[in-house]
Amino acid sequence: MKSASKSLPTVPTIFIVLGITGDLAARKIVPALDTLAQNSLLPSRFELVGVSRGTFTPTAFKDHLRALVPQNQPTAGRPRAEKIVDELPFIKNSTHVAGNLNDPQVYIDLKKTLDAIDARWGMCSNKLFYLAVYPELYESVLTNLASSGLTEPCAPGEGWTNVIIEKPFGKDLPTARKLDKLIGKLFDETQIYRIDHYLAKEMLQNVMTLRFANPLFGKLWDVGAIDSIHIRLFESLGVEKRGGFYDNVGALRDVGQNHLLQMLALGTMREPKDMSAESVRDRRVEMLKKLVPPTRGELRKSSIRGQYKGYRSIEGVSKDSNTETYFKIPAHLSDKRLKNTEITLEGGKRLGQMLKEMVITFHQEGSELKNYIVFTLEPEEKIVLHLWAKKPGFTMELEEHTFDFVLRDPKTKPQYNEEYARLLLDCIHGDQTLFIRSDEIEAMWKFIDPIVREWSKNTTPLVMYEPDKSF
Repeated sequence: MKSASKSLPTVPTIFIVLGITGDLAARKIVPALDTLAQNSLLPSRFELVGVSRGTFTPTAFKDHLRALVPQNQPTAGRPRAEKIVDELPFIKNSTHVAGNLNDPQVYIDLKKTLDAIDARWGMCSNKLFYLAVYPELYESVLTNLASSGLTEPCAPGEGWTNVIIEKPFGKDLPTARKLDKLIGKLFDETQIYRIDHYLAKEMLQNVMTLRFANPLFGKLWDVGAIDSIHIRLFESLGVEKRGGFYDNVGALRDVGQNHLLQMLALGTMREPKDMSAESVRDRRVEMLKKLVPPTRGELRKSSIRGQYKGYRSIEGVSKDSNTETYFKIPAHLSDKRLKNTEITLEGGKRLGQMLKEMVITFHQEGSELKNYIVFTLEPEEKIVLHLWAKKPGFTMELEEHTFDFVLRDPKTKPQYNEEYARLLLDCIHGDQTLFIRSDEIEAMWKFIDPIVREWSKNTTPLVMYEPDKSF
């Protein structure tokens, strides 16, 4: 397993954020750009173009971006001076285009802006379009981007044009296929960057590193020694102001269909032939296609769907909502290495703690002793090995010991910042390793849809639970 460094692109890059005044840009995109700029990872010629319905003068738009930069990120131990912030490339070199994203005229105006930047630079630039909009706008925005000619290179062999799309990718298999069919008509797969930010988490990348860079551990995955895999995504927060969105989705589709299944794929996939994007993604999708949905009987016996008390009083939530805010489901993989492995996936909100982890339990034939490897993402990033050793004394009595590896102090890592910075950097470099491919989306929905259908029939009755307590 070889590591690779990334040199800065020499071709100028224009980063176009469609929906620059939205929550996604404020909480994730602009802070991520700031992180890249602080680490000198943006191209030397870089321009940000924001598109939104709001009207800004050039100065007012820079003021808007400046307000989104996290001022509490220190440089040399002290807050950054305003002058330093003003020199950040995505503020200094920024332009705003006003208009409704459903209006074709906006894309005509945007094309004029991009052409003018290319003329100023004297060459065809790379162009990266980020759809920071509600999923309901995807079809309109993508169609307008393609029909306006914005995603076509301005000269043969010069400058690429890529598109970034956030989850959710549909709400079930038919809607995901419809979206994918539209995207496939308009763009080549090499142009599409579908984001699941969990894939950019350092600890999940360490799952692959531990397995494939250390023969001691890698062998364990290949000999059928995994007894069970338990993945948890527990949140202490509730739905809060997302009631209208969440009540139409639920916990299973919000985090189970994507984050949990991607974690499972990383924890079970075979070693790729190399670390290229296609090799890694081939291995992920290989495992996702082997997912076997639980039967109706298994769901009745082993699944749980819960809703925390008080959820129905949240604005935007139906007064008689049956949407789950917690779930626990069994899973199986039709892989000979893992055919007897018990897999449990669970996640939810208002569970009294923040706990995101994957626990892999190993067994040895003929022994009752088991070893565990625990990959924890939150509340702190760490790997814990549970091993057995002889207890000091005159008898052969065993006791359990742990070896801990803590990646870093959780206080040093702002939420989302690092993941989005890594994802944007990979987009700039054209590296699709940490992005979801269309066949991955299809495989994940094929597993989730049968569960959602059974639950809609009340196969697993909804149970109420006290908020802020373990389920």
